[in-house]
Amino acid sequence: RLYTHFRSMLSLLMATALFIVVLIIYDFDKGITIAVLIGFLIDAIPAIYLHLTYWNTNKGEEYEIKSNILVRKKGGAETIYKFDDIEKIVINLSPALYKNSDFHLISIESYHYAIVKLKSGENLILTCLLSPRIDNSLKRLSGVLLEKRKRLFCKI
Repeated sequence: RLYTHFRSMLSLLMATALFIVVLIIYDFDKGITIAVLIGFLIDAIPAIYLHLTYWNTNKGEEYEIKSNILVRKKGGAETIYKFDDIEKIVINLSPALYKNSDFHLISIESYHYAIVKLKSGENLILTCLLSPRIDNSLKRLSGVLLEKRKRLFCKI
């Protein structure tokens, strides 16, 4: 799971490195530092917010996807959902991921999540911290309706 955290934060880590390089190139000039810091914070704060929200949502959960079942493991308990139990899956993607692109201009573009709507009325939320591309993982559930939605800011 550490890999999925790193993959989601990769754009932010690259922005941090770029921020440091620019500061070194301009010898920590006060005006440049303030301008670059403001730009960095505008990118970083929403990404950190999403990351913490996603982490809190799926903390202690693990999912296993098989051809016709979804297995949820949480707190030592295991719940099995058959594809007959699932009404549909709504996947919320950034515009880049919606186009199946791995190029992200801003750090929030790597964050996405899915809502598994069960016929019982319960909803399961699976975030990109469980799998780098949750949409590709969920395609393995055969016979389940997948609905993709494009969102600029994929807030749960």
